Amino acid sequence: MDRNKSVQVVEVFDAEAIAASGSATSSAIGVALCGGTATAQIVITGSGTAKVEWIGSNDNTTFVTPNGVSEIATGLTVGTYIYSFTILAVESIKIKVTETGTSDAIGATVTLAVR
Repeated sequence: MDRNKSVQVVEVFDAEAIAASGSATSSAIGVALCGGTATAQIVITGSGTAKVEWIGSNDNTTFVTPNGVSEIATGLTVGTYIYSFTILAVESIKIKVTETGTSDAIGATVTLAVR
C-alpha cells in the first residue's frame, strides 16, 4: 500500500430527491491530481430504480461521458452499495444519478472516495 497517496472523500448527494424519469447532476469535483481509482458509496431510497454515472471535463465547463466509459452502476433499487470505478485523466468530474424505472421517485445519497 502506498501511504503517500491521500484519499479525497466527497459527499456528492445527501438524500437528493429525484422524480420518476428525472436526474440530478452534482457540482464539479476536481480530480486532476488523483490517480484514477475511486469508489462510490450509493444509498437508494424510494420505489424507483437508479443509474449512477460520471461525466468528465478538461475545461471545467463542458461535461461529457468519455468514450469507452460505462456507468458506475445500473438497476439499483432500495439499498446501500459500494462500487469501484476508474476515472480517466480529466480536470474534473460530475456525478449524475438518473431514475430509470419511469414510474417512481427515488432518493439518492452518494459519497465518493477518490485516490
